[in-house]
Amino acid sequence: MKQRKNLEQIKNMISKNKKIVIAIILIIILSLVIGIAFASKPSDNKKTESQTEQKIDVSEENNNKEEEDKKEENENSKTDKNTDNSNTTSTTKDNNNSSTDSNKKDTSSSNSGNSGNSGSDKPSQPAHQHSWKQHTAQKWVSNMVTVPDYETQKVAVGTNFIFAEDGYVASNINDAKAHAKELIKAGHIGNYRTETIYEKKQVQVGSHQEDHGHHETYVDYEYCDCGARR
Repeated sequence: MKQRKNLEQIKNMISKNKKIVIAIILIIILSLVIGIAFASKPSDNKKTESQTEQKIDVSEENNNKEEEDKKEENENSKTDKNTDNSNTTSTTKDNNNSSTDSNKKDTSSSNSGNSGNSGSDKPSQPAHQHSWKQHTAQKWVSNMVTVPDYETQKVAVGTNFIFAEDGYVASNINDAKAHAKELIKAGHIGNYRTETIYEKKQVQVGSHQEDHGHHETYVDYEYCDCGARR
């Protein structure tokens, strides 16, 4: 019963989907035909596969060669650039060195020329000869002496004889005696008085030491206008 139900269901499905079933059958038939065709020609397929593989290998080799060639070209271009740069730097260095050498030669030649000109322009000067001059100074030459010390004092220098009767004054005792005799003869007493005569005089009261020296000029050294001394 179950099988019948299944068959009926299948029939119903087929009847409902005739177009789809027919398409599926056609696809199955075509696939079988194609399978048989490929099975009948295996060698051709192998050959084509080998040829396609060879073509693929050749194309890969060509691609690899092209890539290697490109790499070599890039490396060669880099090396060429490096060599060019090194050449340019070396040439610039050479140029700089040559310019510095030329400058050195020019400066040395100019210096030598200047030195030659200066040597030729300036005459040789004679050796300096000292012209000595005397430099003088003064010194004190001592001379110690003893100097007396004085002061003003009243000093008795004589005696006056004074007569009161007539006012006569005598400074000598002999004159006074002679005048007294004359007064007695005339009836007078002939008396007189004495008076000491004083004068102001410088009297030495001591002494002290004094340096009565003097300044003396002497030559202390000789000098030259160049600054030398002796």
